[in-house]
Amino acid sequence: MLFSLLCLSVRAQKDVSHQSLYWLRYYNQLSINKKWALHNEIENRRFLENNRQHHFIAHTRLYYKILRNTDVALGLTYSRQSPQEANATLTLVVPEIRPNQEINLNNVLANRLTLQHRIRIDERFIRKNNGNQLLDGYDFNFRFRYRLQANYRLSSDSANNKTTFKLSNEIMLNAGKNIVYNQFDQNRTYIGCEQEVNKKISVELGYLHWYQQRAKQNQFFDRDIVRLTVLHKLKWR
Repeated sequence: MLFSLLCLSVRAQKDVSHQSLYWLRYYNQLSINKKWALHNEIENRRFLENNRQHHFIAHTRLYYKILRNTDVALGLTYSRQSPQEANATLTLVVPEIRPNQEINLNNVLANRLTLQHRIRIDERFIRKNNGNQLLDGYDFNFRFRYRLQANYRLSSDSANNKTTFKLSNEIMLNAGKNIVYNQFDQNRTYIGCEQEVNKKISVELGYLHWYQQRAKQNQFFDRDIVRLTVLHKLKWR
């Protein structure tokens, strides 16, 4: 919330572009045993205007539970970033390879309320380009991310198909020798609802507000996003 207020305070003196998008995501969670789990996500992001492609991204992460309420993960992300404007004349798509590490802490505050802390470090290898075509090699920087999320289960313990309300805020900061001015990367605020269809499948619909700094220090994106997710829980046999 503090970061959102800071963003609001600077908008009056910044060049802010407003955009509307929708994200479609498939997220499967494979439980290997009581300690290990493998998570995979595929997400396609598109502009509402012109239904133009914005971003394709895929994540794979291997989780290990070190305590009852704490787990750590190693992951790899691959993405393809299309032009950042719905009416852009360029068609350049920039690939990125992103190893990452994270730690998650889950605090049960009440019978139905859980508070989750996630700290993630991204090592971003972004293909070099001149804005018109890809060049040889990759640019590199670190990104540090912290997300605080509250999950409140609306249904009772005896309900067959549980409903969960989610509220989160995440701040992302850049670091590395190539980062001179743009230490702030972005802030995301999310509100959504997850509905179980059965023990394996859930559907989640939510709204995401995404405030992101552009390459130039005084330019920002202010994005309104609708996200639809299909969650698939699997067990290793």
